[in-house]
Amino acid sequence: MKHLIRIGNAQAFWGDRTSAAIELLTQEPDLDYLTMDYLAEVSMSILAQQRERDASCGYPQDFVHVVRGLAPYWANGGRCRLVANAGGLNPQACAIACAAALEAAGCRSIKIAVVSGDDVLHLLRADASVEYDFQNLDSRASLLTVRDRLITANAYLGAAGIVAALRAGADIVITGRVADPSMVVAPCVYEFQWQLDDWDRLAGATVAGHLLECGTQVTGGISTDWLNVPDVTHIGFPIAEIDGDGQCIITKPKDSGGHVTVETVKEQLIYEIGDPRRYLSPDVIVAFDQLQVERIAADRVRVTGARGIQGPQTLKVSATYHDGYRAAGMLTIFGSNAVHKARCCGQMILRRLAERGCVFRDTIVECLGNGESVPVAGCVHNSEASMETVLRIAVESDSRADAETFGREVIPLVTSGPPGTTGYAEGRPRVHSIFRYWPCLIGADQVSQHVDYIMTQATTASTQTDTRESWPTQHRGDLRVPELHCEPSRHGRSTIPTLGDIAFGRSGDKGTAANIGILAKSVKDFGWIRQWLTADRVQEYFEPLNVDAVERFELANLQGFNFVLQGVLRRGLRNDAQGKALAQALLAMPIPAADLRV
Repeated sequence: MKHLIRIGNAQAFWGDRTSAAIELLTQEPDLDYLTMDYLAEVSMSILAQQRERDASCGYPQDFVHVVRGLAPYWANGGRCRLVANAGGLNPQACAIACAAALEAAGCRSIKIAVVSGDDVLHLLRADASVEYDFQNLDSRASLLTVRDRLITANAYLGAAGIVAALRAGADIVITGRVADPSMVVAPCVYEFQWQLDDWDRLAGATVAGHLLECGTQVTGGISTDWLNVPDVTHIGFPIAEIDGDGQCIITKPKDSGGHVTVETVKEQLIYEIGDPRRYLSPDVIVAFDQLQVERIAADRVRVTGARGIQGPQTLKVSATYHDGYRAAGMLTIFGSNAVHKARCCGQMILRRLAERGCVFRDTIVECLGNGESVPVAGCVHNSEASMETVLRIAVESDSRADAETFGREVIPLVTSGPPGTTGYAEGRPRVHSIFRYWPCLIGADQVSQHVDYIMTQATTASTQTDTRESWPTQHRGDLRVPELHCEPSRHGRSTIPTLGDIAFGRSGDKGTAANIGILAKSVKDFGWIRQWLTADRVQEYFEPLNVDAVERFELANLQGFNFVLQGVLRRGLRNDAQGKALAQALLAMPIPAADLRV
């Protein structure tokens, strides 16, 4: 039994750098495991469309290229095992394609496991679903309102299926929907021979998985202090060194860019976590309120103190359903009174469409670059003095024809709009189907995991069960792109202090809600923020976004807070549809002189 395992992550989402896996294993060929995360709610809907066009699709085909690129590593004796949720809606087809790619590359005797059982669409579509509580977790609406329009429904599986695959000797484990941290929990359970009720250890591994799952977000990506992150050109993907008690050290390859600091780790810890006292996972419920984060060396941060209790008796289901059509177009307006001209353009188009009988459920006109991505209360922009803005017009309709009619009205502004209209190289806006997210719960006893195996060889064989010479290392030596010296603009900077002067922040989506994590820069600042930054004050600040309610959760151990803004993302037409800019908006919140600390 090992006393320490090293797990890296080389994919945070479908669309991340496809070269990351090769780079990471070139830099760290002795990693024990490599995880890759491909799935988000909208990803499943895109994959469903792929599978409708071709039954052999339904998975991110980028992954097959990644696996093919890793063939030399395994062929030359590399022992790192790969765990990825790249199976999407068709994990068996993904595994078959990966096996074929490895065989074509001359890489034999690789055992690929396929973990399935997450697809519960048939249960939600069945007449018997009326008897179960599949109501929307955000709106409490009945499933009957959308059941005939369901496209996908996948339960978040836990670590058990992956553990079974590793025990059977799988080199590559391909899953459908599993909870992101479970891809890290499973190797720990297997290597350390944990029981599935070792709650505190499982909690520690879940925390490590949460820190790894978003890739470079823990090594400096999207961090508040991003301008000071070293060598962002070569930012490295993260590694967790996990011991038998579930404690971990977060680090990165020595020769990579970015950095691992207490701040980058804390920012990722509070990212999209809801109630930090009850972080829900199918494997365990984790309490973050006793976590301790400490720097032990350069780019090495230890995280300890995770506590866990038995996981829920239900599993979260991520379902999607079809809900009409949308289209959005953008043009740049340059010149005097640019914002006023842009607004006139937007109103002109919407009026013309109404006269033609087009019906839209929602429309929006945004002048980007003038604070309209995240409008907040009391924030005055001198937009009329702006010489430039990006006009963004978006519509949403039950009718595809009406959305297409909108698309034909945007580009004519090039000749009928104001002078200085440009930026139309992308042409006519495209119409897209809208897929809404439907989160609900299902009894864990209604879902079972299955594991199948494929062995790469001359003739592929399949079985089913229930439940070295070093690869050549590419040395960069001293060849390095010169460091970018990015200085923040001081033009027009206000002298009024803001929350960002004393805090860091990070935000993201959870259905129609958003999480904003705020971390004080010092203990003294934390005490002041605790008194001043109330849930009511945050809700008032974001009043223009029609927030239903704000909950504040305190993490005194991290000198931080998590604010959950209910309903803030209900309007999907906004440019910031996933709430990624909300933390930056909150950090820009001015602190009135009367509220300043003595």
